[in-house]
Amino acid sequence: MFRAHYFGNTVSRAVVVRISSARFISIQKIKETLQQFLGTNSKTQIPYSHVCQVGDPVLRGRAIKVNPEVIKTAEFQKVVKHLTNVMRTYNSFGLSGPQIGLPWQIFVVECTENHMKGVEQSVIKAQEISLVPTTVFINPELKVVDHTPITFYEGCESVRGFTAAVPRAYEVDITALNVTGKQFTWKARGWAARIVQHEYDHLQGRLYLDKMDLKTFHCAAWYKINKNNGKVHLSYWPSYWKK
Repeated sequence: MFRAHYFGNTVSRAVVVRISSARFISIQKIKETLQQFLGTNSKTQIPYSHVCQVGDPVLRGRAIKVNPEVIKTAEFQKVVKHLTNVMRTYNSFGLSGPQIGLPWQIFVVECTENHMKGVEQSVIKAQEISLVPTTVFINPELKVVDHTPITFYEGCESVRGFTAAVPRAYEVDITALNVTGKQFTWKARGWAARIVQHEYDHLQGRLYLDKMDLKTFHCAAWYKINKNNGKVHLSYWPSYWKK
């Protein structure tokens, strides 16, 4: 479990302002605070260009809302671009702020033709996988429309090299601010709904580990490890498993 005092120590030193009774936090201040808290230097900068792994306190804290007034700033737009670039570097379906060291309520998702290459049509049909345009969600609120639990395997870049079967609601609505600060509501079902639920959970300090069928949890390369007598290397950069 996440230790509350770790995250509390992180955010308590940042400058917080109140707008309509909601808690927001300054972009630059939270960046400076996290760098001081983590003892970072010029070689380790937040936001990271790699994905944080389970055990990092930032993954277990509830993310803080982004002040709408800063969304259009050049600095914040750079963060959005960076988050998207890291997601694509890892060839992922989505990525959240906490996964690159920023406990902000922001995530991005997409499902491209490249993602679907090599996926069997039977799998695409069963999981209702479809193209999802690149979409950024800021300060999202998720509402379950159809609670029917659908269970399929999931992976997560923050739990590198493992996978498990995870039940998710079939259909959801998610209301958020876009990259221009305008509010929108996105309706999703099937695979798209699974992606946004997974990323939304990151903003609540939750991982798929908290919802998975424990007996299905396994190393994604167990067969390769046995085949190579254990001489396999797990990279925490996009290359994954190497002999």
